Amino acid sequence: MRKIIKRSGIVFLLLCGVVFAEEGIDFESLMEAVENNAHNLQTLIVNKDAPASIALAKDLQTEFTQVGGFFAKRGNANDAVVDAQKYIDLATEVIKYVEANDFDNASLKASELTKNCEDACHDTYKPL
Repeated sequence: MRKIIKRSGIVFLLLCGVVFAEEGIDFESLMEAVENNAHNLQTLIVNKDAPASIALAKDLQTEFTQVGGFFAKRGNANDAVVDAQKYIDLATEVIKYVEANDFDNASLKASELTKNCEDACHDTYKPL
């Protein structure tokens, strides 16, 4: 029982850290990082660099969590919040496929993430 409580507390603190970090977010820098990381993920997958691909996909999950939080706080951008969650889910799928050494499907999911992200937010919300 103590382990569950400790884990719950740690998760809560991590989530609070993300929420508080969004207060002082440099959105332009964040979006540049997302764009660069999404493209770099493709290269890592093509090179079958599993550890680096997984690490970068996890970075993208964190970045898209921040993006979703930014738009949720901003308001009037529910589609961007929903899209951010979709990209978190795609990054999760990339990780799953890379862990299974299925680089073809990992590449497809990473391509889907990059294309949809660029088409959705860039057209609608850039520049802010």
